[in-house]
Amino acid sequence: MKMSFKKLFPNLYKELERYDSIYPTVLDHLQICENEKEAFEVIEYFERIEEITPDAAEFLKELIKRFGVGVFGRRKRGEWEKYGLR
Repeated sequence: MKMSFKKLFPNLYKELERYDSIYPTVLDHLQICENEKEAFEVIEYFERIEEITPDAAEFLKELIKRFGVGVFGRRKRGEWEKYGLR
């Protein structure tokens, strides 16, 4: 009988669940981009390593073309280390 990790180790699962967002996502990286070229490079990288789908990449590029690179919010480099992702 196959049991899920969540059922076998409920407390460990809850503890690990808190760390789902310890790694920056494509949106976190886009927040520190200074221009469209940088943002497109980030999107293409995440698409190449298959963290986002080609459709998602195209959607993000369209958002940037339409509304500018600041559409995802702004952060300065180094703020992740100081304040975390949220």
